[in-house]
Amino acid sequence: MKIFHLLPITIALLASSVKFVAPLQAQTAPVRAQVPQVEWQQFCSAEGQFAIDMPGNPKINVETFSTQITAHTYRSILKNKDNKETFLLQHFELDQLRLSNSNIRITLHTAVDFFVVGANAKLLQVRDISLDGYPGKEFEFQPLSPKEPAGIGQVFLVDRRVYGLVASTPKPENAREFLDSFRLF
Repeated sequence: MKIFHLLPITIALLASSVKFVAPLQAQTAPVRAQVPQVEWQQFCSAEGQFAIDMPGNPKINVETFSTQITAHTYRSILKNKDNKETFLLQHFELDQLRLSNSNIRITLHTAVDFFVVGANAKLLQVRDISLDGYPGKEFEFQPLSPKEPAGIGQVFLVDRRVYGLVASTPKPENAREFLDSFRLF
């Protein structure tokens, strides 16, 4: 008998204006603009006798100063809406250098100061490093402009040639990739 009570309810539901909703169809998510990724590639300089991984294609500049020192500069600058990253390698010859231990130390400290002043920054720390037995310094700096990211650099004295590497980036992994890829040949 209870089944007979369900019959009028079923008929009422079928006759009423109840609308059954069709299942939702899958919609694709809106496509977010892809930020183009710059590829890192190996850059080699036969004249500079080095290889290094740099993002994009570095701009190369050669400049001779009044001291008769010719500096070779390789620079990659990446800009996006959030930040700016700069990767720089520079080398120059010191023809008149007499290599005593104190001269090596003074030369490396002067090179660190040169790169920190060039970045318009404050030196945070310096430590001794080496590359293939050649003496060097690694340094950290903070640009005076609050919009610029902190940086890290290295300088090496290889015979009479000074190599300076500087990475200014909010991404420490990019700085390490740049610095760790530097090799002499």
